Amino acid sequence: MKKILTYLLISTSALILFSCDKPAPTQLIDDTNNELEVELLNKDLDNPYSSGTDTSGITQDLTGITNLISISGIKITTENRTSEFSLAQAMFFDKSKPINYSDGRILAFKTLIPGIIKFNGTEANIVPYRIKFRDMGIQRDTLIGNKYLLYNIFGGFPDPFYFNYNASVSFDFDPFSPGENISFNIPTPKEIVGSVTLTGYVRNENLDVLLRWNPIGNKKITIIVGLMRPNQISSIPVYRMKTRDDGELRIPGRYLNQLPLENFEKIVFTFVRSYEYTHGNGDNDLFVSSQSIHSIVIEIP
Repeated sequence: MKKILTYLLISTSALILFSCDKPAPTQLIDDTNNELEVELLNKDLDNPYSSGTDTSGITQDLTGITNLISISGIKITTENRTSEFSLAQAMFFDKSKPINYSDGRILAFKTLIPGIIKFNGTEANIVPYRIKFRDMGIQRDTLIGNKYLLYNIFGGFPDPFYFNYNASVSFDFDPFSPGENISFNIPTPKEIVGSVTLTGYVRNENLDVLLRWNPIGNKKITIIVGLMRPNQISSIPVYRMKTRDDGELRIPGRYLNQLPLENFEKIVFTFVRSYEYTHGNGDNDLFVSSQSIHSIVIEIP
């Protein structure tokens, strides 16, 4: 069980709920590469925006979404070993029931369980949905309701759900109250396979990073850079970068060398290739996200 929890926690920095008591993340544009967009996610790494990372692959602020369907094929590479798992989630938010910060700002909305959901014919489990956030400088944890979840680790445990790359996953919704069933196929992206070449040393402030992956060329991918402290299994997301899906990115050294890396043990590079769109359903549109995710965990030299 400890291994399962570890993989779920460190697998990706791609879901970032901006549930904090600080200003919104800062958007940067790299002045040496006009194809690279860089977003600073945490200015103060001692008091980060996010308490850790999640595995859904969503890059949206969930307060603006009414219904969310998310499927992911995820790989984690650490110490030259790669583990894989599949994840499917669905969340339905009740916009009449906000959850607020102490100062009245909206943190999130309570969730609903409006029916039965299946992914590829497998009925999703209903599980508690908790979020962690900072409020007035204090770390808090709150239950906002339940969500639908399926996940598969090591090729079969615990749910018989498999994310098929460059194909599709079927989604079926059978409401409890009178209404029409909803069924459609969710397209999945081509699997992304990344590699990281990290050179230099923290003490010399000369770290250099070259990222490579299998390109498809016609869209953009997201790169999340996160840091892990010693003896911790979750990473703190620092940068979100968007670049062309052309197979290679050299991260300008200043982005890493200006960080307090001496306080951290590992750096996590997460490659995300995703499809995101809205599936029309009258007044209750479904925001759908389908992604291939590859996280690579490296010791900081």
